[in-house]
Formats: sequence, C-alpha cells, structure tokens
Amino acid sequence: MATNKITLICKKIIPILILFGASLTSIGSSPLYRTNPWVDSNAMLTMGRSLLHGLIPFKDIIEQRGPFLYAIYAGAAAIKETSFLGLFILQVFNLFIIYWISYKIAKDLKPVFLSPEWIALLGPLALISTSSFSFSGAPEEFAFGSILYLLYILNHWHYNVLEIPLSSFFLLGLNLSLVFWNKYSLIGTFVFFFIWVAGAFLYNRQFLKLCQVICFSVLGFLSISSIIILFFTVNGAFLDLIHIYFVQNMTAYKRTGGSMLANSWQFLYLIAKSIRTHYIVVIIIILGWLKAIYHKIDMKIELVMLLGTLIFLAMPHWVINYYNLIWMPFFAMGMMRIASSGFVDQGENYISRFSFQFLFASALFILPFINNQDLSHLVIRGEVQAIHGNKYLAQPMLSKQMHNSLPKGKIPSLIVINNLDPGFYLTTQTLPTTRYWHRMNMKYNQLPAMYQSFENTMAHKKVDFVIVGLHVQPKKQVHELSRQIENAIDPSLRRTLWKNYKIKMVSQNAQDESYIVLMKSSN
Repeated sequence: MATNKITLICKKIIPILILFGASLTSIGSSPLYRTNPWVDSNAMLTMGRSLLHGLIPFKDIIEQRGPFLYAIYAGAAAIKETSFLGLFILQVFNLFIIYWISYKIAKDLKPVFLSPEWIALLGPLALISTSSFSFSGAPEEFAFGSILYLLYILNHWHYNVLEIPLSSFFLLGLNLSLVFWNKYSLIGTFVFFFIWVAGAFLYNRQFLKLCQVICFSVLGFLSISSIIILFFTVNGAFLDLIHIYFVQNMTAYKRTGGSMLANSWQFLYLIAKSIRTHYIVVIIIILGWLKAIYHKIDMKIELVMLLGTLIFLAMPHWVINYYNLIWMPFFAMGMMRIASSGFVDQGENYISRFSFQFLFASALFILPFINNQDLSHLVIRGEVQAIHGNKYLAQPMLSKQMHNSLPKGKIPSLIVINNLDPGFYLTTQTLPTTRYWHRMNMKYNQLPAMYQSFENTMAHKKVDFVIVGLHVQPKKQVHELSRQIENAIDPSLRRTLWKNYKIKMVSQNAQDESYIVLMKSSN
C-alpha cells in the first residue's frame, strides 16, 4: 500500500518538479540570471510598471502591443517591480497551465506505454525548446495556451465541430478575446476555426445551432473585451485604444508599391521562411497527422488552422523568429500523438519505461540550449559575463551615474531615441514622462508623430537624459563618437539633440552593444 502511494506521488509530482527545474534554466526572466536583456520584454515591463502607477496605455504612454499583455506585465510588476522575478512567476504559471491542458490532451489520446503525466511534458517542451522562445516574454508565449486549448477541444470531440457543446464555444470565445487583446495578429488559428465551424453548420443546415454557437462564442469574447473597453472608456482612452492599437498598427506596417504578384510572392516567401526555420517541427507535425489519419481521424480542419496561423503570421510583411511561437501548439500535438504510440510491447519492463521518462526529462533541459542560442547571452547571477562574452554592466552603471548627476532625491527622466527600451527604465526605477518614450520599430515615414514627439521633447528639454544605443565599437574621440551617434539616429533629430544635450557618459556590454547617455545642457 505504501509502495503504491509513493509510486503515485512520483508519477504526479516528479514531472512537475522537472518542468519547474527546466523553467529555471530556459526562461530568460529566471532569477538564475541577472536580467532579461530582450528589449521587448523590458519595454513591456516598463508598460506594466507604468500601468501599475496609474498611467493609461495608448493615452499617457504609447506602445504597440495589446492591453491584456500590459495587464500581465502589470501583474509581474506588482509582484516585483525592481526585477523580472514577477514575470518569471507568471511565466511558470503559464507553463503549468500549458502542462494541464497537455495532460488533458494526453489522457484523450489514451497512451499505450507512457502515462499522461509524462506525455504532458511535451506541451511545455514545444514552447521552450525552439529558437523562437528566445529570451522569453513575447506575446506569443502567453497566447500559446489558448491555441493549445482550441486543439484540445477539437481532439476531445474527435474533430467533429458539430458535437462541440455550447459551453466550450463560450470558453473558446473567451480565449479568442485573450489572444485578440494580447496581439491581434495572433488570432489566425481562431479565425480559420470559426470559419470552418460556420461552414460545417451551414452545410448541414443546422441554422438554429449555428446561431446558438455564434451567441455563446460572442458572449465568451465579450466577457473579457467588455472589461477592457470599460477600463479605457472610464479613463477617457477608448479612442486612443482604437487609434493606436488598431489604426496605427495596421497603417504603419502597410506595404506600399509593388505589383500584386510581387506582394503575393513575398507573402509566400515569408510563410516558407517560417517553415524552413523550423522544418524539423513541421516533419513532427506531419508525422502526428499521419498517425491520426492511420487511426481514421480527419485532420483537414487542423491543416486549415495551421495554414491560417501562418497566413496571419506573414500579414505584417515581415517575420521575426519569435513570431513562430504561435504555431508551436501544433508541434505539441504532433509530439504527443507520436508519444502516445506503443513504442514497445506491453510486457516490457520498468527499465524501458524509465528510459523514455529520462529522455523526456533530459529533452526539457537540453533542447533549449541546443536550439536557442540566445540563452548563451544570459549573464548568470554572480557572474560578470555570459558564455557568449557579453556583459550586463552598461544599464546598472549608467543608471547610477544618472542618479548621481542630479540633485539628491530627484528621479531621472529619459527617452530612448533609436531603440526599444534596453532596460534603463527598470535600472533607474523611473517611468516615462512623455507619450513616446522609446523608438518603436517604425521609420519616420511610417510614424512621423513619434519622431516629432522626440524632437519636441528635446527642444523643450522635457527630460534630463537622452539614451542612444550603438551597434559598433564606440570611438574615444568626442567628434568621432558624435559622428557615430548621428549615424545611429534619425536625421530629423540630430540638430535638436546637439542643440540641447551633450554627451555625458558611455558604457559597453559587448562590441555590438554600447549606450551613450546625453544630459541636457544648462544653456
């Protein structure tokens, strides 16, 4: 009896402990590392800290991502405002949600050899094991669970959308809302799913049931959306939400010029690029489909949903590797389908089962380091530099000097004019004081308002410091360094910068990562 209880505990607890251990080494926000150096994560944490202190996104401070993502980072800041510890806790929580959904999928797959508790580890593995995970903290990471839940519902009801209960459609609508207000370009999987659902009900002439499905799905979507809309309406920022999150994002990245054929060719190229980057993942997905087809399961809807995800992925007309995280739930499904097979005869002994469990555990720790080269850029706490050779010195040192340059007790104000926030708002423990506070990934012709705001801020000396990042070795001579700064910033900002600010300090993390702090002049 005691032996059975110990076995049960090991069966339930050990996979969870392994998952937590893997999260410590693979997540860039982990307390094992000094900081998460990714500019996007730093920017989102600044947005979260700002929201926590009463600044309203899109009205008081401007960024491109969705309000749900800002709420996540505000929660992270509420846990720990001076580091990424709070974000790490929420990321681990997200991993356990993914593990729980994966466990439900694994149970439905009726594994022959391994227990669902161990097969469920493949869900989180699909998230953290590829190069797309990078330093972690991307919107796609927090949308992963919602996409996987959709795949669970489909698998649970044997890919017959006519049998899915209305309560599940409510929850699917809710999850669509979470993804939509996180980053709306991630909704491709849901869009193509609901198109398929509508087509299936229309084809089968189940018009009343279709109306019910629409109502319950919309109610689920509104359950989150109404809270977000109410928040922005009460704070007088609803029009700002519409203008920045939708209009600005849609128009700033709009491709101009080129024939329809050329644009279509580039669109297909971007989709092919995503597939080529993760061709092994695609092979595993296909093998999972073949196994399902062998068991006479119709996979057409899942294929259509994957294609829909890739189509939405390429819509911004460029693809960054971390975007690919959004289709990794299909990778999780493929691995779990394969793992649920009977690898060996039922009569095989405990050692064979232990070998596969050891393989899964090892994969969680080893694969992130094999595939994700960004982990080599993380500086382990207590160390001076990362394996790659880069350091984390510039932000803490320059932040300290900024504080020392001002009267005691005065909090520095700053803007970053040629990059996303590289972590200076975190290390100085300050908040943005202007709507545009760092340079988003848009050129002057895409978003002139941002550059005009920078120019106005510097012309009236609204901030104490201006941060400029360099991707080259900084020169020691002032006139040569000034030329490097000019080459690094938009031409529209040069005259105003030199008229009102002067070089104060320089620091370097790596040969291709340096920062210059310019302090406002006294004249």
